[in-house]
Amino acid sequence: MGLFGAGDPPCPAGSICSGQARTFVGKKTKTVKQNVRGGGTVTKEVASEPGTGIYHSSATKINSDGTSTTDVYIIKDNKWQKAASSNDGGKTYTYNDDVAGAGFKNELNNPQGGIHKNIDAGVNKAADKAGVPPTTKNTLLDSTKNNADNDNSASNDNTTPAAAAEPEADTNRSGTRTEFPNLRYPVNLADTKQDIIKFDMHEYVPSKAAGGTSQFGFTRGELGPSIGSVVLPIPSGISDQNKADWGSNSMTALDIAKADVAKQTIFKGFSAGAETINSYISKAKNNSGELGDAVGNSLAAAAAGVEGQALLSRTTGQVLNPNMELLFKGPALRPFSFKFKLSPRDANEANEVIKIMRFFKQGSAPIRSTSNLFLKSPHIFKIKYIRMGENGELHRGLNAFKACALQSFGVNYTPTGNYATYSDGIMVSYDITMSFSEITPIFNDDYTIGDQFIGF
Repeated sequence: MGLFGAGDPPCPAGSICSGQARTFVGKKTKTVKQNVRGGGTVTKEVASEPGTGIYHSSATKINSDGTSTTDVYIIKDNKWQKAASSNDGGKTYTYNDDVAGAGFKNELNNPQGGIHKNIDAGVNKAADKAGVPPTTKNTLLDSTKNNADNDNSASNDNTTPAAAAEPEADTNRSGTRTEFPNLRYPVNLADTKQDIIKFDMHEYVPSKAAGGTSQFGFTRGELGPSIGSVVLPIPSGISDQNKADWGSNSMTALDIAKADVAKQTIFKGFSAGAETINSYISKAKNNSGELGDAVGNSLAAAAAGVEGQALLSRTTGQVLNPNMELLFKGPALRPFSFKFKLSPRDANEANEVIKIMRFFKQGSAPIRSTSNLFLKSPHIFKIKYIRMGENGELHRGLNAFKACALQSFGVNYTPTGNYATYSDGIMVSYDITMSFSEITPIFNDDYTIGDQFIGF
């Protein structure tokens, strides 16, 4: 199913195909001093910004005239797409501008760039596996230096990947899992045309301060490719509830007067504020009878620092009109809960069920840094209902989801009320419950999909 959740990269018949790899572009480094054992310090370059990870693969074909053609594929929009081609061993490339971005082009054009070296390394290893003679292999690459520095690499020939760079203080602790399989229950679900729910796991992308001169707040970056998925039948009891936070608010004439005085003082100075106070006092004096008494009592209460409505009610038997109104306070995040019963029918399906529970348990766990100083956000999930099987279309009769955090995952190991296992120790049935919450609220402009869909 492919290491990074986008299926296997293209490998046309007769081609020498490299493994899949991820290379970070746009890295920024800084110089730091570190203490060494026995005393003293050393200076080294470490990454200050990790850059953007690009997932890539290559397929090289030897032409009848002895030349070769190398096609480079990258994952974009969760699928492998051809981004560049070379007919001279990687000296020069032509690009598909709809797929290749500026960072990718710069790295591939530069012989010392990480993607350029990783592509060369992948072709080199694939050629060795295919038994290509050294003289022929030399025509495949402008340089056969294997100086790759990819991350999460995995070649199709299962050879040992290039050594990873020394971890930095804020990288993930060794053993952190960022690659998961693509799973389904029942195991033959892909052969059916029934409607499904799909959970795609992604690495968390933090918010960034909004750019531009007219924007404020934060924006979220685009999620990278899926790092694993689970496909299940759509359960019963599914629902959603869109909410916004509204609350009652009161503002009497006295509150309005106080706000007016404060506003005039802030924007026009203390003299303007004093004039505003005098104008309200004059209004009170100019009104006779109950109206004048009410305004005068309210102003007197404000000056004395007592509750105005209480004094007014005690002395006149009435209160100021609160001008109550329901006002918008802010958006609300939507929660979602799902419950599934997983009853494996054979050993193969039992293994799939175990992996599905591991997928959600480990994927929702926080991530420790190598220094143990920080805890990083767990992986997050994109959820969608799909009609007519895994290759079907987005279900227009059900709601869509924004990126979600898995807040709780529970397992009932004895849903039948009795402890019962198969001969290999696997329980005969499991009930799993999941509680998600969308990471960001739903806004009016999020409804970019056509009106034939319910949308969010």
